[in-house]
Amino acid sequence: MSLDQRAMISALHISIWTAVKHDRKVSNDVAAQHGAPSTVGRYNKQLLQGAAKLDELRTLAGQIRQQFYKVTLPWSDEGFRLLPAHFYFDLTTEMRVFEHAFESRVEEFLAVYPDYIEQVRPALNGLFREEDYPSVEKLRKKFGIKLEVLPIPTGEDFRVSMSAEERARVAREIDANVRQSLQRGTEDLWNRMKDVVSHLAARLQDPNGRYHTSMVSNVCDLADLLPKLNVSQDAELNRFAAEVRARLCNYSAHELKNNDVLRVATASDAAEILGQMDSVLRQREQGAAAPELSAEPSADQIISHMADYMQLELVTV
Repeated sequence: MSLDQRAMISALHISIWTAVKHDRKVSNDVAAQHGAPSTVGRYNKQLLQGAAKLDELRTLAGQIRQQFYKVTLPWSDEGFRLLPAHFYFDLTTEMRVFEHAFESRVEEFLAVYPDYIEQVRPALNGLFREEDYPSVEKLRKKFGIKLEVLPIPTGEDFRVSMSAEERARVAREIDANVRQSLQRGTEDLWNRMKDVVSHLAARLQDPNGRYHTSMVSNVCDLADLLPKLNVSQDAELNRFAAEVRARLCNYSAHELKNNDVLRVATASDAAEILGQMDSVLRQREQGAAAPELSAEPSADQIISHMADYMQLELVTV
């Protein structure tokens, strides 16, 4: 199964209680003391302090989002991202595990929630109000996690009673939007690759710096991941991923740190690859040799091969 034939759009929804409350009375009092209208400012109270279980939930939510962003690409401003089918089953499996962990952490937090309220009562003093704190039953509903997966829209899927001319126009607009979104995802991949290679090159310039394992592993992991994310099958991008893997992933951070010859050679390779990538991107910006989605495989081919996953039902985890 190739990525130019299978992809979908997805969105990750995570909700967490903020534990912040706008205190209108205090806001009005402060404004009145300074002779200002009540609309000039807001006083927001932190309802909990030192709530470790709530902090754990926020940390977990960040880890879940990080994993979701790792295997998806930008798609729309509404929060949807492009999910290559290579990662569909792995992601949904991971999300089930994450959902179970998230729900467990929610229950752990709710179990000590009353204690947190009593703990913060003296600190808030006159600002404390019982009504600011939802009941455990209501609070449970303020937490949630859901993965939404949908087929990529195409002009052929547009079903409305209108003239043939209008249908054709709308279909063209939808297909153009799909192509634009695919291009946005490809640009994101170029930026990801440039970022990790730039970081490696910069770190290698300092022989006395701290060389973390991730300095190299991040480059190698992305070089392996990138071809699977390359939905538009940008040949140059795949070529650079292979070159990065071949030239920058031969030595560990420890070896580069302790061997000047290896370090200088790898730094030179990283700089050369960056220069080549910049050259390709400049040519594209100038319109020279820029890959078009109509090249093999074409955007129309990508869109036409969506029938397989159009059968998929919406996924709610």
